[in-house]
Amino acid sequence: MPHVLIVDDERELCRLLETLLRERGHTPQCVHSGEAALQAARERSPDLVLLDLHLDGIDGIETLRRLRASAPDTPIVIVTGFGNVQVAVKAMRFGATDFVSKPFSNQALMDTIEALLAMRHDARGQASALVGDSPAFHKAMKLALKFAVPDINVLLLGETGTGKELFARTIHAASKRRGGPFVAIDCSVLTENLIESELFGHEKGAFTGATTARVGRLELAQGGTLFLDEIGNLPPQFQAKLLRLLQERRMERVGGREAIRLDVRVVSATNVNLKEAIRAGRFRQDLYYRLQEMTICLPPLRERDGDIRRIAAHFAQLFAARFRTSTSGISDAALDVLAAYSWPGNVRELENVIRSAVVLGTGLVLPEHLPPEIGSDGARVAAVRAAASDEGEADHLRLEIEVGLGAAGLDLKAFGAQAAEQAERSLLQALIRRGRMSGAQMAKLLGVDPKTLRTKLRRFGLETKLAAHG
Repeated sequence: MPHVLIVDDERELCRLLETLLRERGHTPQCVHSGEAALQAARERSPDLVLLDLHLDGIDGIETLRRLRASAPDTPIVIVTGFGNVQVAVKAMRFGATDFVSKPFSNQALMDTIEALLAMRHDARGQASALVGDSPAFHKAMKLALKFAVPDINVLLLGETGTGKELFARTIHAASKRRGGPFVAIDCSVLTENLIESELFGHEKGAFTGATTARVGRLELAQGGTLFLDEIGNLPPQFQAKLLRLLQERRMERVGGREAIRLDVRVVSATNVNLKEAIRAGRFRQDLYYRLQEMTICLPPLRERDGDIRRIAAHFAQLFAARFRTSTSGISDAALDVLAAYSWPGNVRELENVIRSAVVLGTGLVLPEHLPPEIGSDGARVAAVRAAASDEGEADHLRLEIEVGLGAAGLDLKAFGAQAAEQAERSLLQALIRRGRMSGAQMAKLLGVDPKTLRTKLRRFGLETKLAAHG
């Protein structure tokens, strides 16, 4: 039977909790101080801890910190009469798994305990749809998993295509509500005429054309997670209704009179700068604070060092299986092109590029299977990086500028041509150093005629080096 450690100085509450836990088939143990809790945990490792924050002696936060250090995987639920979202977030940063505020519903508390005991297996397995190993990605994922369990509202911020819905689904899958529905709503496509009916549903005869009653998206999300995508595009007149809904947790269908109690967890997302929208009067500040009890910023793909290659390989494998093609992977040359591209559309753009490349290619995905703009942009980025890494040539350019300015004779056109030639030389040198590429392959990668490439290599004195490295 699961062993539940109760840490609370209210003895009557302890007796109540003991009774409730025994009725559920658990083994409760009550202690009344932080010191006693640490001793009890040393003697017998608990399966779950109910911890009051307001304790004499060692306070709840310090007790939490020490318990977490000795039992990193044990669920710890904060139970406190001083609880609010800010306190809960602080406690979770020190390792709490969830929180319950006094006074609480006995049924709700027991449901929380049962759900957490059932979730003792590593929740990170729920994140398999997300791929990445960069520090920026790990930081966002760590926050998503840490704040997945408690029923606090989460706001996901990030550029278009960074995977906000995938993160929202991961939060749902790692939460107590994972057995309930995940209902996604794109606020940017809802018209003002349909938004109320779509979200709240309507009764028969509520308006012209309402020939039958309809359940809205909010009701469909009962017991689960409601994902409000592109929340920054929600019409201003509807923002007040959403705020009231989040505060009261009750709603009525359009044309209805019966108040329906809502049991949903809200995750929202936007690529809009909400603080600027608040200053411009396009978004309610009180709604913003209600939605962002916890904020997670998703990094753009260009800031996820090393992840482009991993994600591209993942998509290639995925689409090869889906379309039943003979694609076996992505060539090193194609990966180099992908890694050098800036990806303004982020992961979504990369997904689309790899999907089409897998359909076009046979065997390995090669640079010629990629869209032309990917290669040209990648070549420019690689050229800039290569030129920036070559300190000797950079110093030479600075000297040219200083000499030209000193003599009041700097020729912009001539200087631009010289800089472009230098960038070409640096790029070709970088590609030759990497090896594994013939002259024909290099010409395809750069989008130039092989004769033109040979001429440039000869002018820069690199023709023999390509033969040696190729």
